[in-house]
Amino acid sequence: MNFPDKESVERIRREYPAGCRIVLDGMEDPYTKIPIGTQGTVKGVDDTASVMPAWDCGSNLSVVYGVDSYHKIRTEEEALKTINWYGKHQPEENARCPRCGEMMMGSKNRHALSRYADIIVCDQCGMIESLEKAGLMEALPLMKWCCIETSQNGDGAWRG
Repeated sequence: MNFPDKESVERIRREYPAGCRIVLDGMEDPYTKIPIGTQGTVKGVDDTASVMPAWDCGSNLSVVYGVDSYHKIRTEEEALKTINWYGKHQPEENARCPRCGEMMMGSKNRHALSRYADIIVCDQCGMIESLEKAGLMEALPLMKWCCIETSQNGDGAWRG
């Protein structure tokens, strides 16, 4: 294996900051059980430019620089999969709205169920989604939701 130079390592660290979401395109490890298309949250990039994700399937196997292939979330379908995954891990109380990022005080059961994904959103976003579904407003693309954009800006993983 050829080790990348320092500039390449820093470029990968900027491109895949901790907290961003990636999708596995292929892995050269013949023993891996991680299926192609699995998503994960980047924990960091090591000194060999290998990306270290926490895969949604529970694995922590790194993707090797120059060998394995992966990409950041880039489609509405991939964003929906991530948002639904966040929905299963959303805090029961005092969560942030995944759509706008505002705090939702109290139990998540008192807020709105999204009309686009299996997740709870704040009351304001719930009302906006109703208007969007009624055709009175243009729908906000899933790629523009706070939980997708924020987690890819190096602010750490979306915590809900």
